[in-house]
Amino acid sequence: MTVRTRRVQYRVLQALGENCGVIVADPETGECAFRFRTDFPSFAGEEAEVLSALTAQLPELQREMGAEAFLRWVDETLSNTLRVSEPADSLAIDLDRTAQALYRKHVASSVRPYETHLPLIPIELAAGGFGADKAKGVEQWVEARVPGRRRLTEDLFLVRVSGHSMEPDIPDGSLCVFRSYYGGSRRNGIFIVQRMATLDEGGEFTLKRYSSSKEVRGEDWRHARITMRPENPDYQTWDLSEDERYVTIAEFICVLEDPLLQ
Repeated sequence: MTVRTRRVQYRVLQALGENCGVIVADPETGECAFRFRTDFPSFAGEEAEVLSALTAQLPELQREMGAEAFLRWVDETLSNTLRVSEPADSLAIDLDRTAQALYRKHVASSVRPYETHLPLIPIELAAGGFGADKAKGVEQWVEARVPGRRRLTEDLFLVRVSGHSMEPDIPDGSLCVFRSYYGGSRRNGIFIVQRMATLDEGGEFTLKRYSSSKEVRGEDWRHARITMRPENPDYQTWDLSEDERYVTIAEFICVLEDPLLQ
């Protein structure tokens, strides 16, 4: 299944000698995505309030002016306050998720674990604990704003997904937000599951959509069939039985960041 891409244009903004944000625009649709630092007080001093207000105002200005006029204004006028880089091209799958990827590539911000940043960890370590325990295996802390959530919690973490089985919704190489699973309904959700060989050995991991059917006998019931289904029809399902050992590791929340494409 093909993941569709589009060509976009982006600019990196700088304040007081530090990169502070990105603007990504789709010339064909006129859409723009914005990503700015939230820690202006840590480096901007007395200018922090002004910079915060200015960057918060830019999306509204873009909607009022239209993308073409807004970007012209950014290039010609905004540089009096913020330094604006020359426009550069990139390929994008999703505009907001590409803005996140470009932001992380070009901008460094103050790390505040579970306040503004989530840990990026290898999938093999995703099974162990949460919060401080999970953060022991951190590869990197990534600034993350999760749609629909006002704050970050210690049961959230990031994994870079490898493979095409859940495309096009979850692209190969994308950075995704997961929540550690400790019980509750899994019906039709997307989960990381580990099928284990023995108690002491690791096993295969998969990220797929969970579905099951139940067999009822009097007051008792059991799973008659548990199936992990890919979104991509080119890939096979995983069928699990209650007789084999498997662990539900985490629930998929969203794609945070698309891979940067050349």
